[in-house]
Amino acid sequence: MKKTTLALALAMSAVAATASAAPLTEDAASTEAVAADAVTDATADTAAAEDAIFDDAEMTEAASSVSYEDPKLFDDARGASQNIAVSARYFRPKLTAKVKSDDIQQYYTGKQVDLVDTLNIDDTSSAPELIFSFRNMKLDYIHFSTDGKANLASEPIKVNDYEFNGGAKTDLDFDYLKFDITNPLLHTPNFHLDWSYGLTGMRWKAKVQGDATVRKSGQVAYNEHRSETADFAAPIPMIGLKASAAIGNNFSAHAAISGLPLGNYGHIFDSELGIAYFPADNVDIQAGYRIIDLKIDRDDDYGQFKLAGPWAGVRVWF
Repeated sequence: MKKTTLALALAMSAVAATASAAPLTEDAASTEAVAADAVTDATADTAAAEDAIFDDAEMTEAASSVSYEDPKLFDDARGASQNIAVSARYFRPKLTAKVKSDDIQQYYTGKQVDLVDTLNIDDTSSAPELIFSFRNMKLDYIHFSTDGKANLASEPIKVNDYEFNGGAKTDLDFDYLKFDITNPLLHTPNFHLDWSYGLTGMRWKAKVQGDATVRKSGQVAYNEHRSETADFAAPIPMIGLKASAAIGNNFSAHAAISGLPLGNYGHIFDSELGIAYFPADNVDIQAGYRIIDLKIDRDDDYGQFKLAGPWAGVRVWF
């Protein structure tokens, strides 16, 4: 009986020990699960931190590759802070000029006169240029002047009803005045595209001095030394586009074209390419190439003028 009782007591103790050990095992498993979750969370946090560092590095690299807008490299941005600019340029164009009107034409055929070939005018000369800018408005003035001497015996010309058929000296002046207003079309930190509208006025004047013949009823009346002038002037509206780009520290480049096609009546185009260097915030040094091309064909009047050549200049902002 005692043995049975002892055995029963030992069995009950074993059951109790097993029962008490079970909760401990469950608590340990729970603790291990919590620890595993913590490790997982820490790993995820580390990966997220690494991703954030990588993203920051990418953003830093991308930012370093972008040159944020430098206002002095763009005329429109500069005009917003420094309202006034004055430019002085030296323009060295080559001239093409052919004209026909009641004032001047070939005497026998009535055809156009090539001022360069017929009158032996020097086709290359300097053309000083001044440009005044106020905010987005610009006034551009060019004066081109040249001269030449020719013997017109084999190819006489008529100027104001006088026949020049001997030695003659010709002075030619060409004035070009252009006013335009510029407006933004597309702007990025390194590139600006603008459009403009305005009005261009031009005037050419040819003064011919030499031996002239006066005819009456088709017969020679008398000969004399005379000075006669033929001229032409016209205002023409224009629209245009200008693209500017930053190409390095303190350097920019631009391309611009403005004009108006006139169909059968001709055309006018003014285009240029240029590069600018900015040694200071209010000064830039420029150089480029420019073409001014005008053709007028109206009734019996015909005029073709073209100035094309390099230019260089300095601009100061106030």
